[in-house]
Amino acid sequence: MNIDEFFYEIENMNDCSTNIIEKIKSHNLPVVIFGAGSYAKVTARALKKFGVKIFGYAVDSEYYNVISSDSLNGNAEVLNFADLSLEPEKYVFVIGMDDECYDGDRTFNLIKDKNLNLYAIVGGAPLTKEYILNNKTKFFETYSMLSDDWSKQTLIAYLKLCITHDPAYIYKFARKYQYFNELTKDILSDAQGSYVDCGTYRGDTIEKYIGVGGKYDKIFAIEADPQNFIELEKFIRTKGYKNVLPLNCGAGDMNGVLYFNMQASKASSFSKSGIEIAVKKIDTLVGDEKIKFIKMDIEGSELSALKGAELTIKRDKPALAICVYHKAEDLITIPQFIKSLHEDYKFYLVPHSLISSTEFVLYAFS
Repeated sequence: MNIDEFFYEIENMNDCSTNIIEKIKSHNLPVVIFGAGSYAKVTARALKKFGVKIFGYAVDSEYYNVISSDSLNGNAEVLNFADLSLEPEKYVFVIGMDDECYDGDRTFNLIKDKNLNLYAIVGGAPLTKEYILNNKTKFFETYSMLSDDWSKQTLIAYLKLCITHDPAYIYKFARKYQYFNELTKDILSDAQGSYVDCGTYRGDTIEKYIGVGGKYDKIFAIEADPQNFIELEKFIRTKGYKNVLPLNCGAGDMNGVLYFNMQASKASSFSKSGIEIAVKKIDTLVGDEKIKFIKMDIEGSELSALKGAELTIKRDKPALAICVYHKAEDLITIPQFIKSLHEDYKFYLVPHSLISSTEFVLYAFS
């Protein structure tokens, strides 16, 4: 495929950032968010921003008597989806559930249900049609660097998703088991080397790594948010994990101090104001330790953290699983930087969300 073929469909697509909202409003029906957790609250805020009133939050029967409207600030009722689904034509449903909660199964079943007026509010990378077309050559370079046709088709589908806000483009490419999957199984089973978990949050990815039988000499658990770090230390103690080193700092391209927006959530990130936190190079943190695998999900600081791991990557050629959806330029700058460190890295792109442009991961292996 040449660059003209690559961009033919994209150039002829309408930028539909508001079309989903218009479609939701066009039904003139009560709007119900499926889900009642943090993702549902984010979805509700997005809808309200566009003047869409929320009728209620639907959950499956097993959760109906567990979740109260108080947990949703009393903004709307918690409803039993089983009751609403008896007359689905009377409602418009918007997915407000992080599909990893069910490893994608529940969300996928909703998507397949043709009886529902169902939509998803796509969030994630701030990729616009204008930005994509203004950087045609660079996106095509990324396309050309990918090591298999599936990843190349995934990139095209992802760009279409970002332009149209229609998750249908990405469904067939989405895969379960973020970070620890068929691509990384050989790395996990390798008994030699350590794992760097950059953006550990409260220990969920460490638990998954160990749960799938991931072997390691040490785990470097890097978490910048102080509140998350307290929970992370408690989690490691409770689980009794050995040789897991919790590190309360950010990962960057220098050793120093930066401001941090502390949200005590997965969305905590560096900012222009907030609390001051220590920032360390991964090269400094791991020293001479042999590193076999680095995972990063750090809200847009991935490139900076990779630059701070340059010596480690050049020395050990670790497998990399790097989120590339936080910034518009991530799909350009991150693979190019990794390639500049080692020409023999092979790249694969995998989306791990059925309904949004988040959880888009670049895997790199030498």
